[in-house]
Amino acid sequence: MDGALGTLAADRATGLPAAIGRLRGVLTQAPAPPAAELARAWRAERELLAALPPRYGQVLEALLSRMESAAMFGEESCSFSAADLRGELSVWLTKAERALG
Repeated sequence: MDGALGTLAADRATGLPAAIGRLRGVLTQAPAPPAAELARAWRAERELLAALPPRYGQVLEALLSRMESAAMFGEESCSFSAADLRGELSVWLTKAERALG
């Protein structure tokens, strides 16, 4: 793993704003990482998820599951658009950032 994905584990200790920045970096990385890799990176941010209300974890898991399903069924061939799901993850990040104050 290189780029934003490679730094996720290395700098976890820098706090929640850094976690949000890392996830935003993963989302905007070009080329976009495969869905499974992206989901793994997001799920690895346990400290961030623990700091948020439980509903955030539930919504995130639903988004990541849909993203993985889209990848299994040929990205755009199922009802979940990978591009749209990345947009929803971006909205999730913005709301998480606000929730953390």
